Amino acid sequence: MVKQDIIRLSKQTIIYGFGYVIARMINFLLLPFYTHHITPSEYGIISLVYAFIAFMNIIYHYGLESAFLRFFSKVGAKDNYEKKDVFTTVFMSLIITSIVFSFIIWAFAPGLSRILLHSENYIRIVRMTACILLLDSLFLIPLHYLRISNKAGKFTLIIIVNVLINVGLNIYFIRYRGKGIEGVFISNMVASAFNVLLLIPVIIKNWNGHFSPALWKKLLLFGLPFVPSGLSSMVIELSDRYMLEWFKGLQEVGLYSAGHKLGIFMMLIVMAFRFAWQPFFLQKHDDPESPRLFSKIMTWFVFLMSIVFLLITFFIKEIVSFQILGNHFIAETYWAGIIIVPFILAAYLFNGIYINLQPAIFYTGKTWVVPIIVGIAAFVNVGLNLILIPRIGMLGAGISSLSAYVFMAVCTYFVVRKWMPIPYEWKNLFLMFSLTLIATLIFSICDIQMPGIKFLMVILYVVCVFPILYFSRRRAKRVK
Repeated sequence: MVKQDIIRLSKQTIIYGFGYVIARMINFLLLPFYTHHITPSEYGIISLVYAFIAFMNIIYHYGLESAFLRFFSKVGAKDNYEKKDVFTTVFMSLIITSIVFSFIIWAFAPGLSRILLHSENYIRIVRMTACILLLDSLFLIPLHYLRISNKAGKFTLIIIVNVLINVGLNIYFIRYRGKGIEGVFISNMVASAFNVLLLIPVIIKNWNGHFSPALWKKLLLFGLPFVPSGLSSMVIELSDRYMLEWFKGLQEVGLYSAGHKLGIFMMLIVMAFRFAWQPFFLQKHDDPESPRLFSKIMTWFVFLMSIVFLLITFFIKEIVSFQILGNHFIAETYWAGIIIVPFILAAYLFNGIYINLQPAIFYTGKTWVVPIIVGIAAFVNVGLNLILIPRIGMLGAGISSLSAYVFMAVCTYFVVRKWMPIPYEWKNLFLMFSLTLIATLIFSICDIQMPGIKFLMVILYVVCVFPILYFSRRRAKRVK
């Protein structure tokens, strides 16, 4: 049973992952395009605006996406509402509040432009972000419906179409229409509007016109605790851009953002896993085998992520210097940013571990613990940024991000183990972390450059770890 469940989760992760990887890789190709058409300072502006969008997404959604997943998946005979009631109530709430929020941003665009970007030259861009945020809120719940309904194929197709439109318009507006960085946000608006159009059939199918105040209160009670935790997560993920701008300038923001973007390879797998993981564990609420199953999933997740970490860390120089049509994949003016890549990769790995630890929080409904843990992690992140960025620049920002995610994972484990004891394979996990750290230190200290030796080091890691994980599984079977 455990094996079949892991295989099913793997299949869902691969389906989500295929779409997410294809979509993000297509989007990732904008990075080399930007590095050859936009200066680091201009890329810094784009990064700061998207950091603002990420922060505001938490406000716009106020935890209703998580509440939707839980309530939509748990509707039963004892409830006095139906799935369409959940969909309609959440969707109507988001429509009304998103219109209000976007109107406020539009009206105060001059002031926001001064505060965020220290200039009123970007009022049009700020107003475009208001439109993007509104459109993104309109297709949020229909997309989550596809997830909870296990319609990974449709979910994937919509994401890919969205990104293709976005990338194509970016190239058109920047290279052929000379729109500069405004072209980035025009493209995003059009792609988001197209997403809404594609998901109209989902909205019609699930709409019954019934807004339930009683249900809305329950949704808010479950979802609102995710707002401070979401904002804290954004502080961890994005506040370093603003601190780098304060202490080091837009040039440093651009370089750091490009290096951070190179951590996309780890982020892709973590996010693909998250898309499949939440619906999966919600359906395992009453399964007595779930603790053992979740333990195995954690072990194999860390194993695969550690391989990805080693491969990218060892070969990042080859990736950025790879030549396409006579040009480096990433322009040389941005290469200084690769110093932070290992820290960003490790941060995403620990973020994945944190995601693995979430079932007990959803099962018990004790979402109040999330903002506390993530809030403290945000303070850790900001404090370290204030100490390290003035001294070591972008490297300090990378170290701060990693430290915050490590804290989140460790603290969450010690909290949720009381609610749902899971027999994690600590010996195997410790072995993997130790070998990964040793391999990374050897690579860094010895300054290994030969691709053959680097690849051999990854192979040796797999050869050392895989048999232990495999035979521990066989031993567990015999004991059972």
